[in-house]
Amino acid sequence: MKNKKVKLKTELTRYEVQEILEAYRIMDAICTDFREMFDTDLSKVRRLEDVSTKLKDMFDFRPPTDSEGDPNHWRPYVLPDDDRAWYSKPKKDK
Repeated sequence: MKNKKVKLKTELTRYEVQEILEAYRIMDAICTDFREMFDTDLSKVRRLEDVSTKLKDMFDFRPPTDSEGDPNHWRPYVLPDDDRAWYSKPKKDK
């Protein structure tokens, strides 16, 4: 979406910073588990997945598009103002 004007967050609320801190804590706990015992429990991985989704939604991270303009949800997401950021197009009435 070249030249698309998208507002990026430049200020965070206290709640948003707390969500980022929670994501950090979960990532840190999993890294500590792997570092100390080469293992972690699945509940921590599930919490990590939950905060990952919260962060994606909070900052509107978008899947990149392929050469035909279709979303590539399996590739690393990009910022909403990236030229490769995918946005759904409303379907036209026939």
